[in-house]
Amino acid sequence: MKKLLVPVDFSDCSKNALHNAVQIAERMQMEVLLFHSVIVPIGIAEGVPTGNIGYDFEELEKSSRERIEQLIQKTPALSKVSYRSIIQYGSLHESISELCKEEDIALIVMGTHGASGIAKALIGSNAYHVIKHVGIPVIALPEDADIGRMKHIALAGDYHNVPDHDAIHLVVDIVKAFLGQLHIIHIDKGDVLVKEQIDIARSMDKYLKHINHSFHFRKFDDVEEGLLDFAKEANIEMIAMISKHHGFLERLRHGSHTRKMILDIPMPIMIIHE
Repeated sequence: MKKLLVPVDFSDCSKNALHNAVQIAERMQMEVLLFHSVIVPIGIAEGVPTGNIGYDFEELEKSSRERIEQLIQKTPALSKVSYRSIIQYGSLHESISELCKEEDIALIVMGTHGASGIAKALIGSNAYHVIKHVGIPVIALPEDADIGRMKHIALAGDYHNVPDHDAIHLVVDIVKAFLGQLHIIHIDKGDVLVKEQIDIARSMDKYLKHINHSFHFRKFDDVEEGLLDFAKEANIEMIAMISKHHGFLERLRHGSHTRKMILDIPMPIMIIHE
């Protein structure tokens, strides 16, 4: 059984991510792994006492396990899926990287604190570091996200070449599970030739024949602005992006004149590594 990892820090944001993750796991018959990373104080980690405060690692772990049990009790929907809880010490993305080597994790679902849009969901957050350092698909959720009724998903990329099937099969499976529609969107600054559109559509169709899907090719001077303009127009409820094809994450991280508009559009983001 494929596994879905949910990092939890007991905040409202991570509780909402768990709620959404359970819905995905139930529809896709995945096992949920509730994961909590215990951050060890730097002084203790380096063997240096930190003031007069004593740290009992057994107590830290006991407290974390008690809180996870309380979270499980307050999440009755977990009874609908197979689940386990895991606690490790260390930074979040390093702990997740290690865990991914041990478990067959197919997807990570995590909340983003204070997120109100794409940029806030990715910049300077745990989600950004996990996306950057862990090669597993990640769904980053704004803290008030609810994907239970998700019907319109966009798959964005620079489709000069057909993406590998492995890079998009999880998106296709999610679309199937939610009985939704996949909108494949390509936005380019240059002119898009009709023949190129047809060739790409024909090449990708073999992967998409069992789901409701459509192709959209747009010319826009600013790729991010064009993507978000399309999302508004098509009522997109989640954007999936293939990270290899364009430096969307890096451009957001280093700033963009479209940042204000991006912040105003709350939306789950799925990042797929190719």
